[in-house]
Amino acid sequence: MQLRAIIPLLVLATCTGTLIAHDFWLTPPAGTSEVGSLITVDVAVGMDFPHSESAPKQERLTPRAIGPGGREVAVALEQRDAEKRTLASFTPDARGAWMLTVQTLPSRVEMEAMKFNDYLLHDGLPQVLAARIDAGEWDQPATEQYSRSVKTIVTVGAATDNAALVRPLGQTLEIVPMSDPLALRPGFALQVQVPLRGAPLAGARLGWDLPGNGELVAGETWTDADGKCWVPISQPGLMMLRLIHMTRPRAADHEWESFWSSLTFRVQGGS
Repeated sequence: MQLRAIIPLLVLATCTGTLIAHDFWLTPPAGTSEVGSLITVDVAVGMDFPHSESAPKQERLTPRAIGPGGREVAVALEQRDAEKRTLASFTPDARGAWMLTVQTLPSRVEMEAMKFNDYLLHDGLPQVLAARIDAGEWDQPATEQYSRSVKTIVTVGAATDNAALVRPLGQTLEIVPMSDPLALRPGFALQVQVPLRGAPLAGARLGWDLPGNGELVAGETWTDADGKCWVPISQPGLMMLRLIHMTRPRAADHEWESFWSSLTFRVQGGS
């Protein structure tokens, strides 16, 4: 069957089916926190940012709180199933911008062919779907291993040191701002770089999301040869940048492996 004949079938299937992928993010508290005060961040999963559908399993999460000068403090996790969220709490010991990061343990999932195609089509991986079609594998099931590397920005006291915001923190897949996101206002743009295991990732499809969009992203773009791209800042308040990158290691227990990343922060009010 030719590619032009297969695509309409895939689109029809995705329009009548249920999306299977879920974003994963951290929701920072509003306002400015203080040195020595407990800070609590929501660890959330879902398809309607920033509303969480369930509480991520705390035993599968590795958190870090990184502050000015690379200092770190302990992070406590608390899973609240009834509230559909997991809490990550830490007490900062210095003023400035802090990064809270969470890394998940790898998980595996087996999917029927059309569900896997649905996922690829809706979650920023059309090149993988095209490769499956070109190889005549579009009707084959798939086993995928996936892991997530997410982070958020928390402001503590007067922002005297925001250097932590613009340097890589060593996550497997990471979204690194090239300038301080907290200094931007609506109408400006933020340049970011995406490293995978420390090397710039070219051709990655990066999306951004705002509250109220439901299952749709607000916009998307692609990274250039240096793994960089620009993201417009359109309104104050909570914002998420997110992307997925997939490889095909053909391992004994999984054929595909995907890496997820997100960065959340709060945009300051307009001028």
